[in-house]
Amino acid sequence: MKLTEEQIQSYNENGYLQIEDYLSSQEVQTLYNELPKTIETNSPRVILENDGSIRSIFAPHFINESYKRLSQLDRFVIPAKQLIGSQIYLHQFKINSKKALKGDWWEWHQDFPYWHLDDGIKMPDLTSIMLYLQDTSASNGALMLIPKSHKLGIVKFANKGSELNPKQPQYSDNWNKDYLSSLNSNIKFTIDHSLLKDLAEKNGIVTVSGKKGSVIFFHGNLFHASNINLTPFDRDAVLLTYNSIHNLPSNTKNPRPSFLVGQDYEPIEHLVAEIK
Repeated sequence: MKLTEEQIQSYNENGYLQIEDYLSSQEVQTLYNELPKTIETNSPRVILENDGSIRSIFAPHFINESYKRLSQLDRFVIPAKQLIGSQIYLHQFKINSKKALKGDWWEWHQDFPYWHLDDGIKMPDLTSIMLYLQDTSASNGALMLIPKSHKLGIVKFANKGSELNPKQPQYSDNWNKDYLSSLNSNIKFTIDHSLLKDLAEKNGIVTVSGKKGSVIFFHGNLFHASNINLTPFDRDAVLLTYNSIHNLPSNTKNPRPSFLVGQDYEPIEHLVAEIK
């Protein structure tokens, strides 16, 4: 599927694009059924909340064929190439899970500062695709964003001082790594609160509710967040981030692990038409 010129213009202007019913109910059900198979015990790919529930599963395509196919889906790859303007590779792939009555928030942040400062990626023109596996609304942690905020580039960070992560997020095996401070509910590069308020007053805050199977394409510098899950039902969202093959990470001295930062820079050429 190719995006229309109107869709591309809307993305460039607002920093995001939502499309409903992007995957069929059968494809979504397949991904939901396969999700438990992406979880490995005592794996650094699995990030836990402080209460022990799963917060994120990174690189599900490492061990699951259905999720690998998802990363090669023509409906994802072709639009990502259009938005980025070049051949692309998969930079990051994760499942964010908000467990019923437990799923924690994601503070207001931009994604690109992590990729720029931690991974050494120079340009911000990566695009992420969020896929809802359940009907998602404000009550169970839908994506919240501020339109047009991507135009500001990397903005001033909140001064968190001693708040910044005395508690590291947990691996299932309790490893403690510096880069974990970008993965928990108290992430390190959050947006200055005064700036956030000013821009929210100017541009408003959009809560991107959607039915299962809907997707949101969004820019790496877009301000976004999500709230806790107050419902008695789990909420799972899949996120894939694509980057240009001409915009590779340059941090080779202390790189983050491959499940956080894709190391296969070959252009995605093998496209698939459906999830199975």
